[in-house]
Formats: sequence, C-alpha cells, structure tokens
Amino acid sequence: MTGVTHCRGSVFSRIVAGLLSLSLLALETQAKKLELVKKVGDLTVELDMEKDPPAVGKNAVEVRIKDGQGKPVQEAKVYLNYYMPPMPRMAPMNFKVEAKRKKEAYPAVMNLIMAGPWIILVRITLGDKTSTAKFQIDAR
Repeated sequence: MTGVTHCRGSVFSRIVAGLLSLSLLALETQAKKLELVKKVGDLTVELDMEKDPPAVGKNAVEVRIKDGQGKPVQEAKVYLNYYMPPMPRMAPMNFKVEAKRKKEAYPAVMNLIMAGPWIILVRITLGDKTSTAKFQIDAR
C-alpha cells in the first residue's frame, strides 16, 4: 500500500513541477511594454510601444499628451517621424505616420524595416504652436 501511495505522490509531484515550469515559461515569454516619457515645454509626452525591445516589423504605439496640470490633451495634431540615423552606403530610412486621437490617446503603427537604432520625433501641434519630443529606441 505504501508503494502505491509513494508512486502517486511522485507522479503528482512531477505534474505540479511541470505546471510550475510552464507557468514560469509563459511569464518569461510575455512581451513587456516599452514606456518612454519626455517633457516638452509644459507638455508631458508619453510614448508606449507594445514590445520591449521594439521588433523589426509592425509595432503598435500609443502617444499620450498631458498639459501642465496633468490633464489629457485631446485636440492636438500628432505625427510620428521615425528614422534611422544616417549611415554610410545606406539609403535613408525616414518615415512619417499620423497618430489620430482615440479617446485620450493617439495610436499609430510604425513599421521598423531593420534592426538597429531608431529616432522617433513626436510632433504635436496645438493651435499655432508645434512642439517636438525626441525618443531613441533600438529595434531587434
């Protein structure tokens, strides 16, 4: 009888250990979100990317802008100009996409066509004033 109990305990222990291993693996493979923040004049600009590190290919981004009192700015025109710094013997890689307001954020999709350093300029136009927040990322 004790041999049977010991065998059941051993199988149970292996199953539990296997489930714990799978749970830890799932946590490790979940992509982290990249969150960057810059202050530009009296505006706070938050740039969130769905992946950290950003990956070659399409990357969803979300820009949130807050005024000096910390309230969301909802009436801005927002463009993302993302480019790779110039390199010898390489064609310029310079792209622009509009981020259109959706609720309290400005989502867009950037297509990073190769691995390496990228610069993202977030151009915000409020009325007749334009501000630019500069972010640097490294795509893999």
